[in-house]
Amino acid sequence: MSVTLKILIIDDDKVDMVTILRSISHSGIIADVESAFSARDGIEKVKAVNYDLIFLDYMMPDSDGISFLKKLRDLDIETPVIFVTSQGDEKIASQAILGGASDYIPKTLLTPDGVSQSIRNALKLNESLKERKKTELALKINANRLSEAQKLAKIGSWEINLSTNEAYFSEGFFTIFEVDNDEIVSIDFFKSCFTEAQDLAIFESNLNHVINTNAEVQFQHSITTKKGTVKYIHEFIKYLNDENEKPYKILGTIQDISEQKRSEAELIKAKELAEKAVVIKEQFLTNMSHEIRTPMNGIIGFARILESTNLDSDQKQSVEAIKKASHNLMFIINDILDFSKIEADKMTFEEVQFSLSKTVSYVIELLSPNAKEKKIKLLYDIEPKINDDLIGDPTKLSQILVNLVGNALKFTEKGYVEVVITEMLETETDSLIKFSVIDTGIGIPKDKIDSIFESFNQASNETTRKYGGTGLGLTITRKLVELQGGNITVESVISEGSEFSFSLQYKKAQKEIESSNKIKNTSINPDFLKDLKILLVEDNELNQLLAIKVFAKWDKKIDIANNGKIAIEKITNTDYDIILMDIQMPEMDGNELTHHIRTKMGDKSMVPIIALTAHATLEEEKRCLQNGMNDYLSKPYDFNVLLEKLYQNLNKNKGNTIPPPEFLKQEMTTEKLINFKYLMDFAEGDDTFIKNMISVFLENTPETLTSILKSNENNDIKTLKEEIHKLKSSLSLLGISKASDSVAIIENEIETNPLGQKIKDEVVYLNEICQLAITELELVEEY
Repeated sequence: MSVTLKILIIDDDKVDMVTILRSISHSGIIADVESAFSARDGIEKVKAVNYDLIFLDYMMPDSDGISFLKKLRDLDIETPVIFVTSQGDEKIASQAILGGASDYIPKTLLTPDGVSQSIRNALKLNESLKERKKTELALKINANRLSEAQKLAKIGSWEINLSTNEAYFSEGFFTIFEVDNDEIVSIDFFKSCFTEAQDLAIFESNLNHVINTNAEVQFQHSITTKKGTVKYIHEFIKYLNDENEKPYKILGTIQDISEQKRSEAELIKAKELAEKAVVIKEQFLTNMSHEIRTPMNGIIGFARILESTNLDSDQKQSVEAIKKASHNLMFIINDILDFSKIEADKMTFEEVQFSLSKTVSYVIELLSPNAKEKKIKLLYDIEPKINDDLIGDPTKLSQILVNLVGNALKFTEKGYVEVVITEMLETETDSLIKFSVIDTGIGIPKDKIDSIFESFNQASNETTRKYGGTGLGLTITRKLVELQGGNITVESVISEGSEFSFSLQYKKAQKEIESSNKIKNTSINPDFLKDLKILLVEDNELNQLLAIKVFAKWDKKIDIANNGKIAIEKITNTDYDIILMDIQMPEMDGNELTHHIRTKMGDKSMVPIIALTAHATLEEEKRCLQNGMNDYLSKPYDFNVLLEKLYQNLNKNKGNTIPPPEFLKQEMTTEKLINFKYLMDFAEGDDTFIKNMISVFLENTPETLTSILKSNENNDIKTLKEEIHKLKSSLSLLGISKASDSVAIIENEIETNPLGQKIKDEVVYLNEICQLAITELELVEEY
């Protein structure tokens, strides 16, 4: 962006304010940034200045973000707004998007890259919304024009006297048919003007119907006037009775609706524009999932690397927690992607051979840890007579079962969850199979059963608060079943349990592919990488570091290019055997770079290229292959799959970490509460920024803690919630995990038992941790 943007940051937390300011300044975006520390101050500034973009914190002393956003829209201010949320506030963020926000960004992702992408997404979405409003205005104008045309239209009429067979035609008729008033016309003349023989047949049929039944009819047809003009006519025919209520005349009215037809064509065009705006919305969902997938690639990847090292029991527990949280987040991301695919009618299904028993066993195995954790029995029973080898989409079947069984486990506190599979109908070639997921959970009220399949909806707000989730799982599940020709039903009794059932028809398969599966499962020895030259083109430092560590496991060093231009220079000077290519990069993206390599780099043009992208869609894979790449791998990727891709594509064609600042290298004899890793990664080696962050924390936190303690003593839950929310981002930034865990407990108690003893004890404990952390930071500052 070469134009200077006018940006306003509204945030009462100085830590967040400084973080956003720094990320904007390091993002490459040219901006004139102003700040406001309260909602009232923000409103006054927005009234006085026309900003291009607003960063808005959700929780402020005098308002919350949703209310502030409503005030903006009430003032007809359409400035794009990016919500800044704390970890765990995804539900609030989704409400903000539904309320008119352009984007949201968690405080943990306030990096230059994250902020830059969010700004671009918000501005792009705002432009599309402007276009949509123009389209909606055009629709209204066309509708008004049509209304006026109907008012001002001249309607012609004709009559046939049934006793004399005489015909009468009004002046309006002559005008529409472009005939002089003194000319003699007849019904035969009228019929001769019909453009299509089919229209004439409909007219005669309707006329006879009116004569025989005394009915009234309306229909449309085209005519060609005496001057050769083609017009569209709306016609109405009815009987007229005499004073004795006996039919004596047929009356017909005609109206020239040519203008309406032209308007309808314009409306169709406008509708197409509106549909394009919907596509842009879908693209926004895809981009949002991409922005989450990119850091998730690093989180999941490093968790796998840590898992393979020597860990003590506490460390293993932490790694397991990271993996579990990561996989939960990936489920949410995949729900968003699947939902956007279904809405855009782009969901596709495979027709491959698979084993029914293995597919079901995989689902049970995947969800068994959840069941064990809750001490619930997880059972399954497959009717023995069912043919095990089937043709269909095992991935979609697994997804449906994972959603239904996962839901059942989530809402069951004791008892069991069972998957029962029976055959409803069998032919020589096909099998109609019924899948039932039965639980002994909380049940669903009868009046809520239909609504649980609606997008972003659960049985109640209390359910959402207690059990979490996006509210998309059952929507996607029903669509996946229906798109395969099946249907899903629910039977439920409150406090006794539920049964979700669906039926799908599969073709029977021949048993023949055991050997190929065995070959596929054979592990590949990474020794083939030894003498190869590999280039990774990737602008994200976290993903660079992950790749370096992955290849280090295989005793292999790789080259890194931060962007397309650097990659071109490296490829020119080195003969690489294979290139791993990120898609979304500044200056020159992966598709552009691949096109350049294939068309302008001579003998280097045939080097194998594997796309690495967080856009996990079939369209993206197709685009990569069309642009000349050899293969495609979506992030977060499995290390063994990456190795297999490298091996396959090579056969077809026959870590550096940021050193910590000196002032953080000291040894402390006491247990450290603070983990500076996130802050150091975020600061990218900027010691001054780190020192500023510590100073701001030391300056503001004591006052915040005093307010927290006071509101806790006075049972002032509103103030307590606001102050706790304000403290969250600072604790996360400085890696004070014990304090962050305590904040999570307090926030949960605020929602479930705000006046209980547990919340009071936890606030005291939080204060003790923070005081120790302050002492630790003061020692760092002195050092």
